[in-house]
Amino acid sequence: MFKHPEATTPRNSTLNDHPLWWEGGLPRSIPDYSLPGQVDVVVVGGGFSGLCAALELQRSGVSVALIEKEWPGYGACSRNMGLVMERVEGTAKGRLDDLVYGVKCHEIVSEGQRAYKFVLDLIEREHINCGLRQKGKLVLATTKSVYEKMARGLDSQTKFSSDIQGYMLPREDIKTELGGNAGQYYFGAKVMPNQHDLNPGHLAAGMVDKLTESGAVICPATQMVSIARLSTRKFSVITNRGDIVADHVILATQGYTGSETGFLHKKVFPGLANVIATEVLDQSLLKEILPKLRSAVDTKHMFFNFRPCENENRLILASSYFRPGDCRTSADRVLRDYRKLFPELENTEAEYSWQGYIPMTNDQLPHIGVDEGIHYCVSGSFSMALYLGSKVAKKILGVDDAGTVFDRMRLRNFPLYNGDTRILYPVLRLGMNALDVFKIASPK
Repeated sequence: MFKHPEATTPRNSTLNDHPLWWEGGLPRSIPDYSLPGQVDVVVVGGGFSGLCAALELQRSGVSVALIEKEWPGYGACSRNMGLVMERVEGTAKGRLDDLVYGVKCHEIVSEGQRAYKFVLDLIEREHINCGLRQKGKLVLATTKSVYEKMARGLDSQTKFSSDIQGYMLPREDIKTELGGNAGQYYFGAKVMPNQHDLNPGHLAAGMVDKLTESGAVICPATQMVSIARLSTRKFSVITNRGDIVADHVILATQGYTGSETGFLHKKVFPGLANVIATEVLDQSLLKEILPKLRSAVDTKHMFFNFRPCENENRLILASSYFRPGDCRTSADRVLRDYRKLFPELENTEAEYSWQGYIPMTNDQLPHIGVDEGIHYCVSGSFSMALYLGSKVAKKILGVDDAGTVFDRMRLRNFPLYNGDTRILYPVLRLGMNALDVFKIASPK
């Protein structure tokens, strides 16, 4: 049996350098498979899109090998905030009949809703215990104009679909949802009272278990080196452990896409986020900060994203984007940011600190496609990643509902990205901070 050690760097006694979400869930013990010589499909990447695609294919009678350079669930699928997202970037403003790459905006909104429902149906169908909560979500407006834009967008979306339920909360009432200095920082909020969040590490663990039970071959510590097209039109996937011949290849590497993926590498930028989990908090303090225990995100470009954990005894706080560094420096920086918003956290310390790479595309939209016979999908939302993983599998299976509006959107190179983040990280930080200084907010 293969079992990867829980962390790849030394831990100290006061700050854990791995996600809180791994506790009691990851990594999973999986059978120690030899690398197969041939399968129907090789899935590269053990995150949500890869796990979902592999599970659907294997259960349909297609032989699958999932290869992962670390262990399944290691990447951003177990490092994100766990917000089940229905929103697709760029649909919170403008008219629903506006066109995006020739696709009407309302079609993209509907696709986001389908992804949201897909995740909830998956959890119920597979009986995965992942700390699912339905406490709702706040979108906090950092300017008056962005509040008004979100209000118009919400009004048009709720008229379009009865599945979208929300309301606007004016600035004078924000204390009913948020403590601290919220009245000074925010001009109001969009409240989505029925939204869900969960423990993404436990969801990933449940998916790994289901894939193991399905009989798929899972190969951790297996680094893809390259892909070659054979004269038979099959693919040879070259890895550090040997080669696999397959009829189809799926690249599901998301924010961990490297140069070995060829055409995909410069199209997916690894946006770095820093996240912490606080020490266990008194309920009175937690409810002083978040009276209704909702998740929250604001409309800055260098945005705050925060929520209670599934046990509702800690806060999960994300900020400090595009800033590499050790876990202690990152934790101190994140706490320093949040103490300006919530002075109540002055004596609170971080107990967990980690980083994750969010896949960013040039237009911030999800993408799915085929390039020279190789399938891929990319999304910065884990909900959409699961959904698109299923769609990729269905395309290979040739089933009727394999289509998605994102088929019609071409994935282009990320501007100025040549595979090296060292230049773009400071540039992006500078640019986004400048937008925030000049109060140019982003509707969500």
